[in-house]
Amino acid sequence: MKKIGILLILLILLGFVMPVGTWYGPPTNLGPGTDNTHCLALEDFDKDGYIDIAVGNFGGQNVVYFGDGDGTFDSRQVNIGGGTDLTRAILACDVNDDTWVDIIVGNGSGTQNYIYVNDGDGTFDITSYSFGTGTDWTYALAAANINGDTFTDLAVGNIGQQNYVYLSDGVDNPYDTPANEIPFGLPGPQYGNTWDLVLADMNDDTFLDLVEANHQTKNHVYLGNGTGSFGAAYGLGQHDFGLSIEFTHSLAVIDLNGDTILDVVEGNDQGQNRARLGIGTGAMGTSYAFGPVDDRTQAVALADVNGDTHLDVAVANGRSNPEQNKIYLGNGDGTFGDSWNVGSGDASWDIKFEHFNSDALIDIVVANEGQNYVYLNMETTINNIATLFDTYTFFVAGDNAYCTDVLGSAKIAFGLARGGTSGNPEGRTDLILTTTEHDTGNLIPVGGPGINPIADEFDGYFGITWNYDPGAIPPVFQIFAEGYTLTLNLNDYPGEDICIVYIAEHNNRNVMLVWGYGWRGTYAGSAYIGDPSKWALHTGAHMLMIRWIDGNGDGLVQMGEIAVEQSV
Repeated sequence: MKKIGILLILLILLGFVMPVGTWYGPPTNLGPGTDNTHCLALEDFDKDGYIDIAVGNFGGQNVVYFGDGDGTFDSRQVNIGGGTDLTRAILACDVNDDTWVDIIVGNGSGTQNYIYVNDGDGTFDITSYSFGTGTDWTYALAAANINGDTFTDLAVGNIGQQNYVYLSDGVDNPYDTPANEIPFGLPGPQYGNTWDLVLADMNDDTFLDLVEANHQTKNHVYLGNGTGSFGAAYGLGQHDFGLSIEFTHSLAVIDLNGDTILDVVEGNDQGQNRARLGIGTGAMGTSYAFGPVDDRTQAVALADVNGDTHLDVAVANGRSNPEQNKIYLGNGDGTFGDSWNVGSGDASWDIKFEHFNSDALIDIVVANEGQNYVYLNMETTINNIATLFDTYTFFVAGDNAYCTDVLGSAKIAFGLARGGTSGNPEGRTDLILTTTEHDTGNLIPVGGPGINPIADEFDGYFGITWNYDPGAIPPVFQIFAEGYTLTLNLNDYPGEDICIVYIAEHNNRNVMLVWGYGWRGTYAGSAYIGDPSKWALHTGAHMLMIRWIDGNGDGLVQMGEIAVEQSV
């Protein structure tokens, strides 16, 4: 063994690195970068099978960006409206029952709200209808069949004005019949300051109820009676929820703890975010706080991002001041624990989950002041390593490592650069790797557990074990992982060697182990994984078991002598 000494310096490339803690990939730009986007609506507007994104801009052109099915939205876009709307809420729904999804826009600052009817091809430039007073300050929209007549009805939440339910008459402009305009919420002169609305059956009586998020007043649940009226208000007296000083700007309603009763997650602009468990009557019971007390949360969204069957919550923070957006992992009981970052700090107004490409993993879109972003949920697999190790990545060699372990790290680093990483991985030994880097960085330990304590540590986390039995007939060294075995006949060593390459997520960051029985095996694995042309061959795989055989007897590792025996 040789001290790696000065060779390690070749891998230490100084520069600013952003901390990461997510398997969501680097952002893809959505829009020109100069928007003031306050809201998002997601649907397949042109019926091509791909999700599209409608963005509502405050004081700018509202736009639909059509999805290409691969996570990009740059092939086609159409404008919605005249470009001067002060849009605070945008909603996608079929208002005229023609099977094409239409767009409803709620505008603030005392301007007219509009319905834009889908022309039957994903465009919205032929028919539009106004609704409301024309001087509304609309911040919230929710749509569903409220009164059981098959038509889509609309609930509108306003700031400092009366909230209304508009029952659809099913003809032309569906919300222009005065008799079908039903007020709800706090009456004047105090009114509410409604920022979000959700229609859901909160007391299991088959009728939809209204859950209302308010700025500077308490939040309410208004129980529906199936006619479009919302009478008994759990929010007038002891059954309200939240605090008026929290300024709730967003709500998500779903069963968080598996008791079949709907619960509420509230995103607060001036207080800690909370999950509130429903008790089945429309009132809220136990509540659990999550996240910092000083986040300025504008939107919350729920999905199972890590496949553990528990719902997780994404929060969009900032409003007009950049803050870190986050995902908090759900525990299945209404509480949220571990978190990781989405992006690097934006002035965000909205966040949504959807499937934007074909990998069945849930993706994210974020609405910002400035550049909007799409984040694809990246599988921790071979074909995604350039993205998984894009920033804040550290190669780690044992302090007594072979020099070829460092050369192998350089081989991988070169491959990552060719594969498109934006950041330069830095080199460390196990002794100079800092605690913060160890606990939060993306790590690539190179070299086996006999000389690399970091490899030994993560072998334990991922269930990778080995067996060295020189007394067996024949003598063997074996690597075991996920029910697979890779065996080396020690009589064939050093003319033959083996290596495991293993990628996994650990504590919200990514780790790739590359180690062999001897230095030749480790270098063979490094050379193979350092070749970007090989990555696509192992799409969906996170583990490779590799064998090198010195076919020409020169004692050197050549690519043609490397074979993958298992791609898992």
